[in-house]
Amino acid sequence: MNKKNLTPEPLRVILILVAILTTVLGQTLLYTTKNTETERFPPSIWLSLIGVAVFMAAPLLRPTPFLQKFTTKLSQHSSAAWILVALLLSVLSAVASYLFEINGLFNFIPVVSFWQLGAFCYLMAFLPEKMLQRDWKAWLFEHRWEVFWVSLIGLVGIGLRFYQLGALPKVINGDEARMGLIAQKTARSTLANPFSLWENIGALYLQLINFMFGLFGVTAFALRFLPAIAGSLAVFTTYLFARQVAGKRIALIAIALLATSHTHIHFSRTVAVSYIQGTWLIPLELYFLLSGFEKRSSWRTALSGVILAIHLSIYISAQITLGLIFIYILVAFLWLKKDARPAWRQITAFWGGFFITTIPELSYILRKPEEFFNRLNENGTYSGWLAQEVFATEKPALQILAERIFHVFLSFIYFPAIEFYNSPAPVLSFTSAVLFLLGLGYILLRARSLKLLLLNGYFWGITVAIGLFAIPPASDSYRILIALPAALLIAAIGLDQILENLGMSWQEKPIRYTTITSVLLTGLVIFNLWVYFFDFAGMCRYGNDPQTRFASYLGTYVKSINNEATIYLLSDDIFRYGTHASVDFLTLYRPILNIPDPLDTLTPVSGEIIIANPNRVEELRAWAHAHPGGQLHFEYDCQQLLLLVYRLP
Repeated sequence: MNKKNLTPEPLRVILILVAILTTVLGQTLLYTTKNTETERFPPSIWLSLIGVAVFMAAPLLRPTPFLQKFTTKLSQHSSAAWILVALLLSVLSAVASYLFEINGLFNFIPVVSFWQLGAFCYLMAFLPEKMLQRDWKAWLFEHRWEVFWVSLIGLVGIGLRFYQLGALPKVINGDEARMGLIAQKTARSTLANPFSLWENIGALYLQLINFMFGLFGVTAFALRFLPAIAGSLAVFTTYLFARQVAGKRIALIAIALLATSHTHIHFSRTVAVSYIQGTWLIPLELYFLLSGFEKRSSWRTALSGVILAIHLSIYISAQITLGLIFIYILVAFLWLKKDARPAWRQITAFWGGFFITTIPELSYILRKPEEFFNRLNENGTYSGWLAQEVFATEKPALQILAERIFHVFLSFIYFPAIEFYNSPAPVLSFTSAVLFLLGLGYILLRARSLKLLLLNGYFWGITVAIGLFAIPPASDSYRILIALPAALLIAAIGLDQILENLGMSWQEKPIRYTTITSVLLTGLVIFNLWVYFFDFAGMCRYGNDPQTRFASYLGTYVKSINNEATIYLLSDDIFRYGTHASVDFLTLYRPILNIPDPLDTLTPVSGEIIIANPNRVEELRAWAHAHPGGQLHFEYDCQQLLLLVYRLP
């Protein structure tokens, strides 16, 4: 049998694709049609039957000369066919997600399958065959030392993020618990739609958190698992981007700084700040974009657009990245004409991948724009805050905005990282800040290249966006997390340039270069590990206030009670049940009765449990001495008594 006989006729391929899409659409309409006893034959079944008929007829039909000429010409442009199929699948997933949502269906796996298949088809339009035929074994051998060092640093980063993940930080704060509670509701609510949003957090991300609960149970470890994965992946994706921008040596320094950064370690160990997902997605998106430009590789830029579209279904950081990339491409086209304009095909592939893959998400946003603009409306500069500041300070709006941008910049090197961390140290250590500032000066003077223009855009685009659009200023320290990979890459460039200008470049004096770099990195590792594991975690700083820590301890203890005994909490205006979601998350909504009145008014029975908050410990202790026979249990938080428990005999 020759090769010609193995190749199907173009008309047959087209008809089969039409049959498949028609049948899938018919089944989607049928699946979302409510069952009624009166309607024995739903109209949507006809669409499925038409698809089946076309599928059966495809091998039998013989094309006319005109159709044969048309289909043969179309087959010569297979990329267009792949893109068309991708577009149809993405539209189909948007239609299906809408129909599933309005009909109260909760299993969106078919919808996600259409969406993923559409993205895959789009990439197939640009993926060269030689890519699949590459000798990866030879490549791995050629780059074995590079792979070794990246893997070693990556393993250190993974270890620091997963070490006692469920126990450190010891408490679960309110936002972590809210995320956990909302994630558990995604299976049977409007958040079952993977393209829906909750406070700009994608339902797809929340569903993945809920999936972790299914694997590991409803625990702190499961809640923090995906942030730890994101923090670990950031080490590897930052290496790809840094290597493309500055080469292997500087990239290794950059990821060594990132893997041991106290700020990145912390936010990899809490689900409260979803910006951690941007620390691995943004470098990956920018790597494929930049490498696609420089190598004139359309599949790379197409993949960058697809990843950005998926990122849009995870968190608001994708919105910032979208603006950043748009401005970067515009500036490159106007300022770097010789480098950027010949890459117009790659730019088209990027935007095509983004827009086709984002169709289902865009459909949801157009139907519910208030969800897309949730954070801007609630915590945005233009939600009334700027007008109030102008009135209160009598400063021009431009001056206030400039001060906001400067505050964001200082959050890297000066202001302590308080929000969702409560560390006395700023985001960058003293040494890292010095290297960062010098590196920043270097890349600003050399921004007239695709590489350093993008690195400048990565850092300054995020810094300016946060300053112009986000409040309050106290939150800057965790929002700039998404620019941390860029900042540490700039610091690595700064170190490299210092040594080169002092006559100790890698090419001229590799031993001195390696020795000085190793000493600096060792000092930074010790400093960062001390800041996080001893000065922060060891000093019980997480949670920012005693109420948050008390609520987490309360929930943890109540979760350990196996029987159904009634639980009373001696409460007051400061410490009471119902103010923090962490208690409900940890106890799975086990009821706790607040007792604001004096304990003498309570008449508990045998086996019941009384818990006192810090302000009423002495009251419970005295009552327990007057009613002996029960068991006292003390819970301490860094040598401070946080709650007292008395179990009646």
